[in-house]
Amino acid sequence: MARPSASDDDAALRWDDLDDPSYSDPSLAALAPEPADDDAAGAGSATADGAAAGVGAAPGLERASDARSPLATLLTALAAVVYLAYTVGWIIGIGLVPLSGPTLVIEIMYQFSEFLAIIAAPLWFAAVVSLTREGRAAHRFGWLALGALVLVPWPFVLGLLR
Repeated sequence: MARPSASDDDAALRWDDLDDPSYSDPSLAALAPEPADDDAAGAGSATADGAAAGVGAAPGLERASDARSPLATLLTALAAVVYLAYTVGWIIGIGLVPLSGPTLVIEIMYQFSEFLAIIAAPLWFAAVVSLTREGRAAHRFGWLALGALVLVPWPFVLGLLR
């Protein structure tokens, strides 16, 4: 069997041929030039950044955050208000349940857990919004709903029920 030429030795280690049908990267699909027509080939002037006029983003490949509907934005803002109310509820609820531990270690651990309870809702909201930025809206609202169920400020709720 014949050995391939020296220039082809590293061909399997490179992805320099973007026209190769086995290479599929959705983020580069927007950078691929559109097929040029015969009449458009003569009119291919360069833009200010030096790119050809035929190069553009493929339709339907815009970022998911740019394509969010106003309803999704409104529901995300509503969830932000709910999580802000949860944070305020935890602050008020912690004030309703005084604790003085028998030792300094227990007192410090309890105050640290109070701090974690206060920041849990904003951290959950920030994590869900940042981690589901490119995902489906159903995933985002599912995780936000789960957090709304888990992070209820129980000291505040139970204080109102008494």
